[in-house]
Amino acid sequence: MKPVDDFQQVTEGLWFWQGYDPSVKTDLCSCAVQSGRDLFFIDPIPLAGEPLGELVSMAGPAGIILTNGNHERAAADYRKKFDIPVFAHEETEGEFGIGVDRWIADGASIAPGLTAVSLPGVAKGEVAIHAGPGGGIVLMGDALINIEPFGFALLPDKYCVDAKLMKQSLRKLLQFSFEAMTFAHGLPVVSGAKKRLEQLLQSS
Repeated sequence: MKPVDDFQQVTEGLWFWQGYDPSVKTDLCSCAVQSGRDLFFIDPIPLAGEPLGELVSMAGPAGIILTNGNHERAAADYRKKFDIPVFAHEETEGEFGIGVDRWIADGASIAPGLTAVSLPGVAKGEVAIHAGPGGGIVLMGDALINIEPFGFALLPDKYCVDAKLMKQSLRKLLQFSFEAMTFAHGLPVVSGAKKRLEQLLQSS
């Protein structure tokens, strides 16, 4: 897909960009989160040279986190450019065209302030990442979306491995404090994300 021309800061230590991928006929979203002096890319899609240079001037690239077996995206390009490892859940083994450098499991600390939360029932190896900056952030893969016409919603059942299990898994996120949330598909929620997730799960 064509590199994206810009990014935006969502909250402290969190940046977001999105672009249309004609191969899947939908917008894909990516973000980068800061951990100390390090920067981690989440499900990255291509970002043009100038904005990418601006982004990495804020913190040093330290890793790429893939939130499920469908999100290889531009990981190989980022790994080659910055010589950084790719992280993914062990259940994604064999799903990517590139090798994974570090396997992560439920509750794993990827870096200071970055915790992996396994979400079975969605796609193979689905994880969310809880991050500490700005009142707390949850970085989602596919389990939750924020796109029209659905709005802030659960991934539709037809795309889930086990929709009932997915809903149960998402309750694990409520043990964390967070205000913001990003998605692999959809615009970020900047505030009140935990309350919105609680309401969504109660009504589902």
